[in-house]
Amino acid sequence: MKARKTDEIIALWRSQLRKGYLKLAVLFALTKGPAHGYELMKYIEELTLGLLTPKAGALYPALKKLEENKLIKGTWKTQGKRRIKVYEITRKGKEVFQKTVERHFTIILAAKAMLLKELKQMGFIREIEETPGALAQTIRLLLLDENATKKERIEALEKLKQELGKLTETLNTAVTSIEKAIKQLKHASPQSLEKPPR
Repeated sequence: MKARKTDEIIALWRSQLRKGYLKLAVLFALTKGPAHGYELMKYIEELTLGLLTPKAGALYPALKKLEENKLIKGTWKTQGKRRIKVYEITRKGKEVFQKTVERHFTIILAAKAMLLKELKQMGFIREIEETPGALAQTIRLLLLDENATKKERIEALEKLKQELGKLTETLNTAVTSIEKAIKQLKHASPQSLEKPPR
């Protein structure tokens, strides 16, 4: 069997990720209330700020799969002269969505910690203060807690803004340090770039 090229592998993984995220976005959209296919397409595009722009050819197979797995339930209704299928999330769907989001946060936070640790070891950033899990708790409340009050949501958004501000500051510091390192390397003599003998 012929080995796939790097670009093909990346394209395949990206496609698989997009399909997974589309299903997750459908479940999230349906936590807000029942919707038909066209409403879901518009809402998902708006929700993801245009990162996911589902077309009918991708959305309807995803809806079919979610329905087969009993994560959503579709009911045919008449709207004017048309029949439309309106979808709603099931209890199982809510459970799967919640657990998937929890796992995604764990992976994202681990990747963030690894990146910041590497940047610190390379000398591009200093130690950063961070409340362990504060970002995850905040996003969890915003995405998963249906019973959260308006006050709790505002507080969560304030906390999220603060955490993202800290992260932005840290990454800006890293970018500045990296730019400085690039300038130094460009202006260094070829001899100074050679590895010292062992």
